[in-house]
Amino acid sequence: MGDWGSEVNKGGLPFDGSPDSKPLHKVTLDSFFISKYPVTYAEFDVFTAARQLPRINQAKAVQQYRKPNNPAGVTWQGASDYCAWLAEQTGKPYALPTEAQWEYAARSGGKRHVYPTDNGQSEPGRNLPSYDQRKAAGGMIAVGTFPPNSAGIYNMSAGIHEWVHDWYDKNYYSNSARKNPTGPASGTQHVARGWTGSDHSAMTFKRWPQSENPPQGTWTLYPADGKKESIREIPFTMYSHFAGNAFRCVRSGR
Repeated sequence: MGDWGSEVNKGGLPFDGSPDSKPLHKVTLDSFFISKYPVTYAEFDVFTAARQLPRINQAKAVQQYRKPNNPAGVTWQGASDYCAWLAEQTGKPYALPTEAQWEYAARSGGKRHVYPTDNGQSEPGRNLPSYDQRKAAGGMIAVGTFPPNSAGIYNMSAGIHEWVHDWYDKNYYSNSARKNPTGPASGTQHVARGWTGSDHSAMTFKRWPQSENPPQGTWTLYPADGKKESIREIPFTMYSHFAGNAFRCVRSGR
């Protein structure tokens, strides 16, 4: 796990200037299955309906992202609860992926792929979205729009970052367990993986601290027809979060 640039680049330079992806270290994982796609709004709406909860992300400002086949933007707790609910429904051990599982999958089985794409390289417009493509799609790319990585997994670099199980600690790699690491025992932020705003940030070993901090209070619903109707203040619904905070689930075992 981590940035192996110093082993392959001229002058021993890393790929990533951040200390978060260092030191490079070996881990071993038991077998697992990971979702082919991030969980979509259509899928998450089934979960909230089953729990008799209102739908997430109803604010007007995020309606452009809220399409059935777009990745659902949720809190970490919402992601964790969805995977737990899936486990209840199926009787199989679903959960959020650990950071190590996510990286192994992004690198198509632990290969030294810098990007989680079909060839391990970044080719905006062909194997990951360009700025213009994201803009044309309303800021969010539908799942399955671009080719999967060579392990058959989609959207790991398609304009989203993904929650993983682990608490965040910038020094964790120095103390990581060698087998099935699950991160620190506690923390104030969780790890997010994937794209966070630039092509460079989508590298397979980049890691980010991400605060849950869902929107608080209410959002304003203005009259759709422009008439002088009452402006309503609507509370943010449970699990609502910003559009880019996506997730997928894993299932352990054979």
